[in-house]
Amino acid sequence: MEWIFQANPKRYDILAAISGGVDRDWSMNQGRKYVSPGDRVFFWESGSRARLVAVGRVTSPVYERESEFGAHGVQVSYDFLVEPPLTREEIRAMGHPLDEFKPFSGFMGTNARISDVDVVVALDTALAPRLKPLEKAPFAPDLQRSQIDLDHVIKNARRETAQLLQKSIAEMDPVAFEWLISVVLAELGYRDIEVTKPSNDGGVDLRARLVAGGIANIETAVQVKRTQSVGRPVVQNLRGSLSARESGLLVTSGTFTEGAKEEAKVATKAPIALIDGARLVDILLEKNIGASEKVYKVYSLEPEALLLERLKARPHPDAS
Repeated sequence: MEWIFQANPKRYDILAAISGGVDRDWSMNQGRKYVSPGDRVFFWESGSRARLVAVGRVTSPVYERESEFGAHGVQVSYDFLVEPPLTREEIRAMGHPLDEFKPFSGFMGTNARISDVDVVVALDTALAPRLKPLEKAPFAPDLQRSQIDLDHVIKNARRETAQLLQKSIAEMDPVAFEWLISVVLAELGYRDIEVTKPSNDGGVDLRARLVAGGIANIETAVQVKRTQSVGRPVVQNLRGSLSARESGLLVTSGTFTEGAKEEAKVATKAPIALIDGARLVDILLEKNIGASEKVYKVYSLEPEALLLERLKARPHPDAS
């Protein structure tokens, strides 16, 4: 898997970090359930002179820490310096698909997955003549090998659970599926959720009101499809069922065709939000619906804590 890690130069000197070879405290604020040791990273410096400055990889599982930049982090290595850096202006001039990739056009966030293989190929082509190898850091200290193996086991278990959950959804009774979506909507902040009567729903399976920040109240008509693929006509039909004050939401256990995605985001028509099967499963796992999260205690060796000066400085518990 490939990632964009973004640094704001006003808050973080990425070039200084690169000169150090390994940064043990890179923020992992988005996508921490998906990142794994060995994933490749393109390091992006934002700001007025936005540019790609390095390529490296993740070398540790996600860990918790105390930092102004967020509660989770990963260790990375910097394997190549991009020299000269690949600027935003150059990227825009390259056209599709790089000029349309959000992380290069001012997205807000620290971490972004690159799910489009065409973007990866275009980046590799553009960066090939600019990569300057840096001194190699070891993939991971031997002390961390067991943690890396555990990280792989955890992520494999999550993928397997997600696949089984998606299979279970695909086999659900249609009415039960509608009620499942009502539970999901409640978890997402919708209120006044109503599952409509099947005999007189007019193509709308649920109606609800999205409460945003205690200010916005967005009336929403929801249609659910327990099918493998949903095309453009379904989006058009849902839009035709909306009242003047409603937005639409289409949820499927499968996928949306490109035509459906294009139709949903036509700017001159009533908005239709889409949740496909993969995103639905992510929500179910995040909200512990249909699957439960189990927490295990894992120990990480800290040999520096055994140094004499650290032992002398360690406070003793008060005797009772």
